[in-house]
Amino acid sequence: MTTDPFDASAGVPYELLASLRSTCPVSRTESGAYFLAGHDDVLAATKDIDVFQASFRAAGVVVPPEEQLINEIPEPRHGKIRRIINAAIAQHRIGRVEPFARQLCSELLDRLMARGGGDIVADYVTPIPATVIAHLLGVEPADRARFAEWSDLVVQSAYATKNRREDGPEGEGLAGVAPDFAAYLDTMIAERKNSVDPPDDFVTRLIHTSVDGECLTDLEMRTQLAFLLMSGNETTRHLIANLLETVCSDAALFARLHAERDLVPTLVEESLRHDSPIHVLLRDCLKDTTVDGVAIPAGVKVGFGIASANRDERIYSDPDEFRLDRENARDHVAFGGGPHVCPGASLARLEGRIALEVFLERVDRPLIDESYRREPVPVFWANGPRRLPVRLTGPRR
Repeated sequence: MTTDPFDASAGVPYELLASLRSTCPVSRTESGAYFLAGHDDVLAATKDIDVFQASFRAAGVVVPPEEQLINEIPEPRHGKIRRIINAAIAQHRIGRVEPFARQLCSELLDRLMARGGGDIVADYVTPIPATVIAHLLGVEPADRARFAEWSDLVVQSAYATKNRREDGPEGEGLAGVAPDFAAYLDTMIAERKNSVDPPDDFVTRLIHTSVDGECLTDLEMRTQLAFLLMSGNETTRHLIANLLETVCSDAALFARLHAERDLVPTLVEESLRHDSPIHVLLRDCLKDTTVDGVAIPAGVKVGFGIASANRDERIYSDPDEFRLDRENARDHVAFGGGPHVCPGASLARLEGRIALEVFLERVDRPLIDESYRREPVPVFWANGPRRLPVRLTGPRR
């Protein structure tokens, strides 16, 4: 068993996390980073935005302000940019994508059903979030498939190391890692700025939305658009894959969901808790601080143990069990917490619900391949199956 709470190469180390919660809720790893294992400590730390700043970049990497992702930007500028993004992606606008998402899921499932099944991670799950976000942004239908590829390229690349280090020259940032992606976003922004009748999509709204008279620059827009794709695609993909792995592995649960469709939103929340799509959040500690009696110095990396917090015995009874009768189903921290909670949480929940609802409507019986063994995804902070081979019978109409 691994002794590193950050190491999920063989799956999230739940036994180690349980031991840490019991004996050492704030620990220091061999790499010098600190790890918070308890729910209350993690939740409190997400709210302490003056001390902990989001960053998945390597130590020493310095990013130009206009290329800082929204979760890296310190206050008060974070709040201003977040209000611009929230205004452009308001809840009622997210609701408009539901018919599109439902139609997309039906089309993807049609192809799988025609073949009698397949790898539902590759052929059903993966296209959903990237295509929905591309639709929300106003991307041409012919170009939507490229967004998933670009998202994977950036997330899995050494993007952080291509920015300026404190002791070296400035690098090329996003344009250096994914030049086609950067150019595509730049073109979308320029076309809408130059159009007398731009489409009513997220990019157009982002261009024309301001807070206190301040709009985003073109480079800031490109950066935040890339962030929305990367964060929404990676996280939502694993949410949906975890959902489907759970229901396809449990025939009784699948049958119950067919009979009680109103349980789907509850199942989404329990999946977020039990199988957190992000098992750890990385933060830079900006100031000397103390958590649970442990001194944490400025300048170190701190991991917020999301998967650990979501199985904290002090918050949840039988935390390792997947249950649909929890009264505190939404008390999890799968999307973080505090003022910097994930801005795409509502969209992720919507996509997870629709993907499962369409699956239940169309599939009579899913059978996971007998040789299946869960293979963790290659992104170190993410938690989901890399593949899920399933035979499908139906269709159910």
